[in-house]
Amino acid sequence: MASANKIHALRGLRDVLSKDYAKQRHIQHQLETHLSLYGYAPIDLPILENTELYLRKSGEDIASRLYEFNFKSRRIALRPEVTASILRAYVDQMQDDPLPLRLHYSGPVFRYEKPQQNRYRQFTMVGAEMLGAEGTIADAEMLHIACAGLEKLGITRYKLTIGHTEILEGFLHKLGLRTQLLNFLLRNMENIRKRGMPFVIDRLREIFPELEFTADDLKQTPQEETKGQNLINVLREMSNEEAHEAITEFLHNLNIHIDTNRDEQDVIDRLLHKIREDEQGPKLHMALDYMQKLSELVGTPDVILSQARELVTQYDVNPTALVEIEQLLEVFAWHGDIQGEIELDFGLNRGLHYYTGLMFEIHYPSDGEEDIQLCGGGRYDNLITVLGGNTPTPALGFAYGVERIASVLADDDTINANNRPDVYIIPLQPADYAYSFEVAQTLRASNHIVEMSIDSRNLKKSLKHADKRKAHIVVIIGETERTSRQVVIRDMHNHNEQAISFDDIQHVIEGLLADHVQ
Repeated sequence: MASANKIHALRGLRDVLSKDYAKQRHIQHQLETHLSLYGYAPIDLPILENTELYLRKSGEDIASRLYEFNFKSRRIALRPEVTASILRAYVDQMQDDPLPLRLHYSGPVFRYEKPQQNRYRQFTMVGAEMLGAEGTIADAEMLHIACAGLEKLGITRYKLTIGHTEILEGFLHKLGLRTQLLNFLLRNMENIRKRGMPFVIDRLREIFPELEFTADDLKQTPQEETKGQNLINVLREMSNEEAHEAITEFLHNLNIHIDTNRDEQDVIDRLLHKIREDEQGPKLHMALDYMQKLSELVGTPDVILSQARELVTQYDVNPTALVEIEQLLEVFAWHGDIQGEIELDFGLNRGLHYYTGLMFEIHYPSDGEEDIQLCGGGRYDNLITVLGGNTPTPALGFAYGVERIASVLADDDTINANNRPDVYIIPLQPADYAYSFEVAQTLRASNHIVEMSIDSRNLKKSLKHADKRKAHIVVIIGETERTSRQVVIRDMHNHNEQAISFDDIQHVIEGLLADHVQ
């Protein structure tokens, strides 16, 4: 009956108990130290921000997963990532600092998404941001730091996946698709690969029914333009005002009157709208065809770069992004070989719509399951301006997921040793506590972890408890030890005991602990 009154942790959130906490803190400390060695200064930011910070540019992928609420007439959100907060702080307070500005951070973030293995609604990010740097040398530094951090933790079996936004976005913008349609396609690039083209087309029909677009449209081939189509194309190239004036003049010159109960101008407006919508169909057909082929370009750089060149030539896409990727790989190699694999994926879509060039992810291969993403990042050259920056400022960054890294690292007894005491002190009688406190403080002053028995257990039970706590050494203090200012030391690894003076405690214990570490 009592269990019905329990208050449980919220779904998707978890308690990080001592063993897991020690492991995660070790990972955070190692990564923070690693980033500091490259000149990235630490920064700490609020976990609460104005909701508008994320709605401006993070895209619907993040916006739909915000923990957001109203408080005293203000819209507030728990941060779902840290990059936007870094840039908000830069715009507020650091625009006069010399560039490039290198910063690193560590802390919790919150996303309301379906809980899965290694995916929680609160999780920890450690990341780096470089503000005010453009070009492949900066990009290569980020890739190198991200890989080297994992290798410092002992993770060598990983895959670095590199993509570039402009290979897709540049083509879609060139087509002249309307904004809502273009954003839909960008959001669904990943779905083409994971769920297939029929799923994406069904979503298109649901959201844009006016296009009357079906899966069969992909199988159609463009047909030769008629004279009537040529006239429609001329109207499409005009502005709305120019096209409206041309149709009105055409009707009046031919003395044609629209015989309806509706206003002539309204009919012309609807006609132009229909022409504009019909224009989107062929462009959408071409976009989906290109995206399908682009989604298949995944593999080693030597193979994929060659195939990508053929594709951009076929669709008359600006090849600048491919040149940048080639240069990036060359500069990245200057940092030395990495232990993981490198692949290019030009269908890579990170979900956050502020990326403007390089994107990358690092995955750990999981046998028989989906690979575990450990890290991700990229370039976002427009975001500082969007958030109110005085001048356009290039920027890039990445973040590690600490919980995911912890899930692929084997438990290490040397890490978990932080949870166990070096010394466990057992006073035998209440009168022995004052002297026991003195011994404990002496050892703690030398950075030893010391616990002291504070209950009324007898010696046998206290030794059993010390063994459960995995203490290396037990110090026993009774009346004899107290009055002679000595202690009895028991080595819990071999159960040897010895009596030593107070003055020798620190020296003897440090020697025993050194033996156990070896």
